[in-house]
Amino acid sequence: GVPVVLAKSFARIFYRNAFNIGMPALTLDTDQIAQGDELEVDLKRSLVRDLTKGKEFRVGAIPEVMLAILGEGGIVEFVRKHGDLVFR
Repeated sequence: GVPVVLAKSFARIFYRNAFNIGMPALTLDTDQIAQGDELEVDLKRSLVRDLTKGKEFRVGAIPEVMLAILGEGGIVEFVRKHGDLVFR
């Protein structure tokens, strides 16, 4: 699986740095999730599924550029691959 951080809120710097290293940080009411629950995350649809309890939770939409950064594994790899397009 892919690591992801779920929390009620994040400091802005943590949120941005998490995406920069290729780790999604999603805001969610975590009171409804218990330790040991098996979760499935669909970043493109902004959904977290609790497979243990059969529930779905909507999370805030992730901007396309952030999804692209995640898709490359973080900002460093994104710039290595797309830097010539980004810095024109």
